[in-house]
Amino acid sequence: MNVSVSGLTFSYGRRRVLDDVSFEAGGGELLCVLGPNGVGKSTLFGCILGLLAPSGGGVLVDGTPVEKIPPRELARKLAFVPQSHAPTFNYTVFDMVLMGTTARVGGISSPGAEQTRVAADSIERVGISHLAERGYMRISGGERQLTLIARALAQQADVIIMDEPTANLDYGNQLRVLKCVKDLVRRGLTVIQSTHNPDHAFIFADRVLALYGGRVAAFGEPASVISEELISSLYGVRVLIRRGENGLPRCEPIV
Repeated sequence: MNVSVSGLTFSYGRRRVLDDVSFEAGGGELLCVLGPNGVGKSTLFGCILGLLAPSGGGVLVDGTPVEKIPPRELARKLAFVPQSHAPTFNYTVFDMVLMGTTARVGGISSPGAEQTRVAADSIERVGISHLAERGYMRISGGERQLTLIARALAQQADVIIMDEPTANLDYGNQLRVLKCVKDLVRRGLTVIQSTHNPDHAFIFADRVLALYGGRVAAFGEPASVISEELISSLYGVRVLIRRGENGLPRCEPIV
């Protein structure tokens, strides 16, 4: 499934947040969106998901304008994983994932045997079957993030949008979540995720979209577009880009 963003412009009142943003993602790839806080990454995701109406340009999902796709049908195409989630009730992990199947059942129907199977398969795919009966409020931040990814999988959408899925996670959980995401991409899903860490893009991403000042600062393969100058422009810090023992580039701060 292909997501195409063309000339996208969005403003909050008189403050323009996105200005003529264009890119494509699809074909089972991981696209990382880089940019400082307040640059419009979450707003971009809101437009892709049809939650915000741009003032210019638009978003096509498999060639159809996103605003013309009924919500239930759109939920079968695009899934969303938020940066964090504060539950009101201590649902089990299984029940949290089962909620993702509602896009595939009728408005007044309850999940049945098929939805139960899909939820169980989704939990297994992200490697948290041992947590299925645990309370969502009683597991770690990394385990919650994997639960939210499993819930997105249960929607059976072809594209998953992730808003900084590794924010506030320790180093080990960051890698566990990103390895899980990369495995999903290898199986054919398309993932668009935001991150503040260019090293994550070097290691895991197929392509990178860098945003600055509401515009596209760079778009392409990580090793081709992530430069010392780009990182300095985006984040106001100086770095050296060197190749590690694994042959992949990495950023080293100049202190």
